[in-house]
Amino acid sequence: MSFKRYDVITFEENDKVVVLESLLHEGGEYLYVDEINNDETELLEKYKVLEVDYQNGTLNKITDVNLLSTLIPLFQEALSKYN
Repeated sequence: MSFKRYDVITFEENDKVVVLESLLHEGGEYLYVDEINNDETELLEKYKVLEVDYQNGTLNKITDVNLLSTLIPLFQEALSKYN
């Protein structure tokens, strides 16, 4: 399973996010996502960085400040190509 821009992911709690960007960094896959409403018509501006764990089949929210400070500029650079 691989994620791409605009993929919608629905979690067990029926929360939904849309993938804004994905990237590979030091062997890990990371997603920059925004929460969306249930009918998928509105972005909620609740951004998160998730790590894809293929071994366990999960997406894990990144809370490590050091890792976020590395990943956020990489996401910004990747997203700037769309402007």
